[in-house]
Amino acid sequence: MTTRRRFLRDAGLVGAATAGAVALGPVPAHAASGRKVAVLGAGVAGLTAAHELIERGFEVDVYERDELGGKARSIFVPGTGTGGRLDLPGEHGFRFFPGFYHNLTDNMRRTPFPGNGKGTWDNLVRADAYMMSREGRPDLTVPFPFPLPPESRIWDPDSFLATIKSGLQTVARLSVTEAAFAAQKLLVYVTSCDERKFGQWENITWADYIRADWFSDEYNKFIADGTIRNLAATKSKDASTHSIAMVGEATVWSILGLGNEPGSSVDRVLNGSTSEMWLDPWIAHLTDLGVKFHVGHDVDSLEVSDGKIVGAGVSGGSTISADWFVVAMPCERTAGLLSSDVLAADPSLAGIRALRTDWMTGLMFFLKKKLPLAPGHVNYGDSTWAVTSISQEQFWKRDFSAYGDGSVRDCLSSIISDWFTPGTFNKKKASDCTPSEVATEAWKQIKAHLNDGGEDVLTDDMLHSWFLDPAIKPDGSGGVTNETPLFIQQPGSWRLRPSSETGIPNLFLAGDWVKTPINVTTMEGANQGGRSAVNALLDAAGSRASRCSLHRLYESPLWTVFKAKDRMRYALRLPHQFDVLDTRWP
Repeated sequence: MTTRRRFLRDAGLVGAATAGAVALGPVPAHAASGRKVAVLGAGVAGLTAAHELIERGFEVDVYERDELGGKARSIFVPGTGTGGRLDLPGEHGFRFFPGFYHNLTDNMRRTPFPGNGKGTWDNLVRADAYMMSREGRPDLTVPFPFPLPPESRIWDPDSFLATIKSGLQTVARLSVTEAAFAAQKLLVYVTSCDERKFGQWENITWADYIRADWFSDEYNKFIADGTIRNLAATKSKDASTHSIAMVGEATVWSILGLGNEPGSSVDRVLNGSTSEMWLDPWIAHLTDLGVKFHVGHDVDSLEVSDGKIVGAGVSGGSTISADWFVVAMPCERTAGLLSSDVLAADPSLAGIRALRTDWMTGLMFFLKKKLPLAPGHVNYGDSTWAVTSISQEQFWKRDFSAYGDGSVRDCLSSIISDWFTPGTFNKKKASDCTPSEVATEAWKQIKAHLNDGGEDVLTDDMLHSWFLDPAIKPDGSGGVTNETPLFIQQPGSWRLRPSSETGIPNLFLAGDWVKTPINVTTMEGANQGGRSAVNALLDAAGSRASRCSLHRLYESPLWTVFKAKDRMRYALRLPHQFDVLDTRWP
């Protein structure tokens, strides 16, 4: 029986498809014809591409090897729900939605959620503080946001240096020399022209740029790796200066209320599990719009004929046919698609093989008691495994007693970002441990930070159970492997990263590893990668449909004149005018 609601929905889809067909306009002679798109991968990039394409009248099929939602999805612990309760909710890592996200949250607003006027965007809640927990020292909790008083506003380079130097001396306990050096390096970056950022700072590590090996452990805890654990999925010795400093600058402006999307704050999290509050409604909405999802398709090849993609091979022997192909797979899996035929059609794609990945993985500690350590993220500054966490219950709408056996009251959702440094207690790299050993050592490192003030904040009897991301698997020799590493921006990676548009007229790339305005490995980057792929496809199709917006991070107008001067200096191969304490020549 056709209900009025179904009739109206189907009529709307037909209308949208007709309008999309009209909007396509004449197709360039070199391009594929038709409107059928195969999106290969159903993470944030793939879902974004599907969303934007279906709304523009294309026929969209999404193919995924494992689970819809990719690394962003919730991972419920199988068999833990009893008495009609839900299974315990796990995550690949806690979800963090900075205020400077604009594109991802646009898609969230366009995803309906019962009772919400702004869709799943209304499920974002503000995190009010950031806590740096130190072992053997008082913890530091910084409230968000904290607008500077008028007399402390940053109006020029001198006030910038004074403000940053004072803050580092006060908050980070750095020496005058260290604070002055760090402040000067930060000033150099924010007043650098784009040409220097991409031509010089992109090619050295953050650790090298801020001279991590010159200064104290305290300096390194705050300036090198301590604070960037929460800003980007990388380490100072591995990531380019431009990638780290770019997102760091955006975060500072966000704290000051600049560059944020309307109605947001610097740090936001979801008010429930990621899949329940965002991804499942998104997938359901896309399904209603006409997107078809196919799970269990492990794409392992691309078939080329006459310079175009004519099919995507699936493990097991089947072939996916379409007019257009959007590869929205992780960079390490995309590299596996680069056959000699693909590279002959577009040799520039070879750079994908040189991109690097690292491990940053979630470990859930389900607790029998509520543990609101701070109303935001916690960074365990002396953890050798670079552990961070967030106490989820304080933000969630659903009571945790609705999960598992009913006795769980909170989840200390933690992330291990360094799997290759020996542990504090077991002296083993996390990658050399069994999953049980990983959980035991991480638990001990967290306790050592929280229980050092004369009070046992976290005790063993509070632990109900733990759950490690199932992508971490035993390797058969006492250690583990990681099936879902993250792309990192190693020095020089920008020139290796492809654009979404390729030299193959019906092939497009989507993901946080393609060139995007936000640059770094983030959900916003994945979303922008999906949008960029759609824009390139629309161009190739000769479509008159609107292009997806791509937000650029806020840049202060205070620095415009200094960037203009630096552009001339860089063109003359001169160092930056403020780079005087440790002059770097281009």
